[in-house]
Amino acid sequence: MDSPAHTSPPDPARRGRGVPRRRPRPGLTPEVIARAGRELIERQGLDALTMRAVAAELDTAATSLYRHVADRDALLLAILEDIASRLPVEVPGSSPKERLRNRLSAAHDYMAEHIWVLHILIRGELVARNAFRFSDACLADFLSAGLTERQASTAYRACWHLTTGELLNEHPLTPPREPSQRSIAVGSVDPAELPAMARVMSAGRGPDHNAYLVALDALLTVFLSTGSPLRDLGE
Repeated sequence: MDSPAHTSPPDPARRGRGVPRRRPRPGLTPEVIARAGRELIERQGLDALTMRAVAAELDTAATSLYRHVADRDALLLAILEDIASRLPVEVPGSSPKERLRNRLSAAHDYMAEHIWVLHILIRGELVARNAFRFSDACLADFLSAGLTERQASTAYRACWHLTTGELLNEHPLTPPREPSQRSIAVGSVDPAELPAMARVMSAGRGPDHNAYLVALDALLTVFLSTGSPLRDLGE
């Protein structure tokens, strides 16, 4: 009788051969994932942010990311928190007005490098808690200048709206092709129909290319003066 064929135990090295498996990348952390996501956004745009795309950036499997980040929204919030953590809080200045001007102008310049963040914030769905320290510092300076809580809130909102509005208007996500429809429409303004607009446009912006700081100074001067219309808000 023939003896049964000898069978060797499976070779662990051959187990699963032919089925590629991506192992979790060593050193993967929420911070590493958030940094990769931010770099992806700033290189390819917000729509490029997916868990699969970030995993490809890190040369790992998307399932590996879910061990550290719940989903895309959680990843986006982590990125916002990282950016917000670098907003200026402690700034030089011997008076509330000086500190407010320095803090807001520094925030303006910083956010100009991350315009896409503003497009997230204006949706009103997400907020980075790390940004609260910036808001708190601004409100503290308005309060120390003698404004009431309600007045300080109104003044801060106005300055922040000026800052974000200027950034969104003057710093588009992607530069438009020229001539754009906007430039053509503005350039075709009829002085007979819109005399004030045509008159101002013909004068150009003049030598002052820092209109934001001029407007910010004007707001702070008015809000912090004893005759400010904010005083009518009362307590």
